[in-house]
Amino acid sequence: MNVSELQTVFLQDLQTFLPEWRFVSSFRHFKRSVGTVNWLFHIACVNHPEDFDAIGDVAVEFLLARKRVVIVGAQLGNISGVGQTRHPVSSPEDCAQAARSLVTEFQRVGLPFLERYSSAATVLSVLQSGGTEASLISPLRELHGGQIAALQALGAPPNKSFKPNPLRGSA
Repeated sequence: MNVSELQTVFLQDLQTFLPEWRFVSSFRHFKRSVGTVNWLFHIACVNHPEDFDAIGDVAVEFLLARKRVVIVGAQLGNISGVGQTRHPVSSPEDCAQAARSLVTEFQRVGLPFLERYSSAATVLSVLQSGGTEASLISPLRELHGGQIAALQALGAPPNKSFKPNPLRGSA
C-alpha cells in the first residue's frame, strides 16, 4: 500500500473516533462550530518513502458575520510542552492505533486548548501580555497588534480586567 492510500485509511479511522466533528478533506482538518468561533483540529502528515507520521494541531477561529477575524492555534506537543509529537503509520494495521493515539492526545491537550482560547478576553489578555504563551498561540509576533485590535473590536475586555491562568507548556 502506498503512502497516500495509508493516509486515506488513517483519516477514515480518525473520522470514526470524531463523529461529532465535520471532516473537511480539502484542508485535512476537523471542524466544529461553537458559538461565534470555529474549532479546528488539523492533521499534517510527514511523508517518508514507505510510511508517514501524523501530527495534530488545533486552532480557534473567531468569526464576525461568518468571516474570520482572528485565528490562534498550536501543535499538540507544543501545547503540552514536549515539542512536536508524531504518530507513525507504516501499515494498514497501524492506522487505527495511530488514529486512537492522536485522538487521545487531542482530547488530553487539544480540547482544553480549544475551550480556553475560545474566550476572546483570554486571547486578548495573553496577546497583550506577550511572552511565551502569546508566542505559543500566535508565533508571528508582528501579527499580534492586528489581532489585539480585532479582538478589541469584537468587544473583548482590556487586559486590566482579565488575567488568564497560564496554559501548561507556555510559561
